[in-house]
Amino acid sequence: MNMNINLLKSFTTTARTGRLTQAAEKLFLSQPALTQQIKQLENHFALNLLERCNRGVCLTEAGALLNDYARRILALYEEMEAEMDAMRASVNGNLNVGATSVVGGYAVPCSIFIFKEKFPQVNIKLKVGNRSQVISDLQENIIDVAVVEGEKPNGPFSVDEIASDEVVVIAPSQKSWQGRNFIKIDEFIRQPLIMREPGSGIRQTIEKCLLNAGIDKSKLNIVMEISCVNSIKVAVEAGHGISIMPKFALKKELHQGSLLALKLEGVNLVLRIFLAYKNEKVKTNVAKAFVKFMHLPSRGFC
Repeated sequence: MNMNINLLKSFTTTARTGRLTQAAEKLFLSQPALTQQIKQLENHFALNLLERCNRGVCLTEAGALLNDYARRILALYEEMEAEMDAMRASVNGNLNVGATSVVGGYAVPCSIFIFKEKFPQVNIKLKVGNRSQVISDLQENIIDVAVVEGEKPNGPFSVDEIASDEVVVIAPSQKSWQGRNFIKIDEFIRQPLIMREPGSGIRQTIEKCLLNAGIDKSKLNIVMEISCVNSIKVAVEAGHGISIMPKFALKKELHQGSLLALKLEGVNLVLRIFLAYKNEKVKTNVAKAFVKFMHLPSRGFC
């Protein structure tokens, strides 16, 4: 049995009141539930901790020893909770976050909401833009932290890869596309292709992956370049062409069935996501807390 702090609370409350009924009321437990918790402790230590006496229950010698330690442990636990609450309360102030279009539009907002639930005193401003603009803003100290997709950014800052996502070919939910999981490279090259503008993180990733697969980007049948992800999805839904996009930006459309996701045969398309920041810009408690939080799986990308 892993020691549970609530078991110690139940035991010290029972020791203080000397009556199971009264202790159960204080703990908002039923008497059988409290009795079961005391039994768990006795089984764990293989010792009797309480015995019946005229005024209810009394501590055995082992029970008195446990009660002494438990009270000290609980006092230390409460001190720890108070210190952590104080630390949490000290995380306040302003933080400017920049993010590239795809990750900024479909992943980072959820992370910010979760972070705000933990630290409600923090004021975060999110600026979403093209990859080159976000990196420029980071260099010029317009933003404190950047979340960018694509290749690892270069510059006078620390960069950590924090996530990745599968990139798929998206096609309209039309009869000619339904029931398919893959698209061959020669067919992909012939199809009218709607792409993000040059300089975007997703465009950068796609071109590198295609180059590694031996596909010359000049052979692509690009019919339109659009900077807005939603506009690309609308154009594909309307049957004007196909596109390439990370899955986390397609959750609603794939669930509703308005778009289809296909793998490009023989090509491994993966979008890498990086956190970038200048070390001198993350010295405040709020910046440190946000950087640490974004490294956790619990950051909750949408």
